[in-house]
Amino acid sequence: MNKNKIVKDTVFLTAIDLALQGLSLILNVFITRRLGAAATGTISLINTFFCFTAIISSANIFLCSSRLISEEIGKECGNPNKIFRFGILFSLPISIITAITIFIFADLLGNSILHSKEMVMAIRILAFTLPINAAGSCIRGYFNAYRKVAVSAASGTFEFLVKSGLFALFAAFAVSNGKMDVFTAFSISIGAGQLAGFLFLAAAYIHFRKTEQCPASISFKCFVFCSIPIILNSIVTSVLSSANDALVPLTLKQYGNSTQEALSQFGIFEAIIIPALFFPSGILCSLSSILIPEFSREKGAGDMKRTARITNKVLRQTFSFSIFVAAVFLCFGEEIGFLMSGENFAGKILKILSPAIPFIYLEIILEAILKGMGKHSFSSLNYLVEYTIRISVLLICVPLFGFYGIVASYLASNIICNTTRIIMIIKITHIKFNIADNLIIPIISAVFSMQIVTIIDHMIHLNFLNIIAETAIFTAISAILYLFIQKVIYRISDDKTEINYNSI
Repeated sequence: MNKNKIVKDTVFLTAIDLALQGLSLILNVFITRRLGAAATGTISLINTFFCFTAIISSANIFLCSSRLISEEIGKECGNPNKIFRFGILFSLPISIITAITIFIFADLLGNSILHSKEMVMAIRILAFTLPINAAGSCIRGYFNAYRKVAVSAASGTFEFLVKSGLFALFAAFAVSNGKMDVFTAFSISIGAGQLAGFLFLAAAYIHFRKTEQCPASISFKCFVFCSIPIILNSIVTSVLSSANDALVPLTLKQYGNSTQEALSQFGIFEAIIIPALFFPSGILCSLSSILIPEFSREKGAGDMKRTARITNKVLRQTFSFSIFVAAVFLCFGEEIGFLMSGENFAGKILKILSPAIPFIYLEIILEAILKGMGKHSFSSLNYLVEYTIRISVLLICVPLFGFYGIVASYLASNIICNTTRIIMIIKITHIKFNIADNLIIPIISAVFSMQIVTIIDHMIHLNFLNIIAETAIFTAISAILYLFIQKVIYRISDDKTEINYNSI
């Protein structure tokens, strides 16, 4: 895979991802204002439950198939199609058994555990989608391994449009009028989106599949054993993430909030704050999905020099990009939050969380490198530590300080555990991590660019514009100055490994 192909794929996926994230934010704002923040919090909890069951039931087959098929493609003579069939044979039985189990125990889950009769039907509907999700994830992993990003992007877009469009219709004409409960509306929307995405992927696979004559380099038994670390990683992450989400409204109630207030704040956090923080990271998410099969191929081919070279450049660009985004949220977080939610609460939290952005964004890339290099055991252990820290701080700080305890849990867990990820990456790739180039110079550039634009703002009075225009102009000018100042500093310091923004 040449570097131009990586750049083109990253740009294409970023454009799709940003568009979908933008539409998702618009939908969240619409749902929050139409049904209320508490309903948004309830939907977030349902989505957490679905994501948990989907990952467990599919054995995270997307990552398994993507990585192992990529390694097979990297072999001189391999059979990626057979590895794909291994993935289907492995994931479908697990998803079917999980779906039957959830369907049988839906009454117990809905009435006794979640204390909601409406959830029973929603759980049963979601159970039917699990085998569809597993098969679709396997096909998506196949196309990801072959670097057919257009197919994956198109299926994801189709699935999102069906799911979001249907739920928006339900919210506007059924839920708000009391004709349908929000649980059923959301579960039907998810099911319809999953089915639409699967049919698209299945048709694309039938059209694209190739005939392979070579034998597969691994057996089905080996596929299963290679997948176990990936599955354990997924289970650990999913269980702890779900537990963390479930504890947020509970600990807010311990602080003294009512159930309605706790769900409202949780809804704002999940539907407004987190999507806003992650919206600029679309380019990194796109790049990470490309890096996993790319690193797997290089690992299969044994080319460690290229691996180290790509790692060094990607880390440098990630630090540079994330530090600038953090500076923007530090300066305009309150305005962004108010525009999206109509209240000051979201803006204050965005501004407080801005120092954690470089670590949050860095995790996206570091996890892609670790998984591409097959370090799933370390990734699982690190996630275990990360969520242990997050949940511990959550349980201690939220009852004492309210929502600011959630902010403390994010800051503590991200800073500590992403530092350990960097150390592991340095160890396995043997890159030289330069603190000045990766941290100090981008921070200096961000500070200078923001200060210069602030002076310009006072001189020409940009505040006569509305908030959206002022924020957009401020950010655009700052970005240009940031890149210019950073490049000048690198030239002055005679850095021969200066960031190349035109290629990877």
